[in-house]
Amino acid sequence: MFKLWSETNNEAKKLLSPNLGLRDWSQLNQEEKQKIWYYLKHWFFGEDNETRTLFSILELNELHKYRAYAKSSLKDISHENAFSDFQDIFFNQDQHIVFELISCFCQQILNERKDKCGGIYKHEKESTEEYRKRVTEWRHEKFDKFAERVNDVFEHFGINVVLARRGFIMRQDKKITEEIYLPVLNFLSSQKWIEVNRDLEDAFKAYQEKTENGYSNCVTHGISALQAFLQVLVQGETGKGDIGTLIKEAQKKNLVPNDSFSSQIFTNIESILMQKRQKTSDAHPKKEYANEKDARLVLNLIMIFLQHCIQHT
Repeated sequence: MFKLWSETNNEAKKLLSPNLGLRDWSQLNQEEKQKIWYYLKHWFFGEDNETRTLFSILELNELHKYRAYAKSSLKDISHENAFSDFQDIFFNQDQHIVFELISCFCQQILNERKDKCGGIYKHEKESTEEYRKRVTEWRHEKFDKFAERVNDVFEHFGINVVLARRGFIMRQDKKITEEIYLPVLNFLSSQKWIEVNRDLEDAFKAYQEKTENGYSNCVTHGISALQAFLQVLVQGETGKGDIGTLIKEAQKKNLVPNDSFSSQIFTNIESILMQKRQKTSDAHPKKEYANEKDARLVLNLIMIFLQHCIQHT
């Protein structure tokens, strides 16, 4: 297969696509935001997206009435004013407001197919779980295409977040993001795992606060998400059972890998997580606050744990 010059020459690759590191949206200059806008504006202002843009602007104002960031739309609701407000927020507001607006836009995409089946019927020999998976993939089809575009553009500009089915998460090494985080979060996007997702969302949100209290909350919610996953896996619902006991029950029922290598992985991860929970989380009187390194380690271990379990299903 023919290769581009940049694929055969490292110096050319560095020049053509420089590594900008990881940056907050607030660190971008106006020229960089303008470029990102050109790459994404079709998704916001294209023929099929006008209604999504309008309703995302209205939702932003409704959720945050005191600030009323979309001021033109507050005075007069119209597509024109919605587009103007959307663009103004994108270029001139704080990153929290920009990502909140994009989140509202994502909700509009997902709501279009929420609770619908798209004419997908269950095959005679198909299990209920397989059928639900096909429906879940159909419900997220449009969102996944949007997220793929956003994530590709954000990666080129070094923006430190990734858009997943359950919201924004912190950007990791590309391999970790694509092979662990996104597949796990996609698997958990069905209604069955709603309580697991709630704690994971809280964990990611707490991490983004970038405060000592936020990192400790991240550890707390992350470990709670893992515990909820094991409870649903073993018992069909959340409620009872600590992580160690649930792992053993899941292995007995062949719900997770039971080989010696996997058992050692589970033991090691559980040991580290329990140490971090005891020391830095809010589940017990903590000895100290967690830091970014603690929170990132906990999230990565949890996602690896979940991936190892999911591969067995």
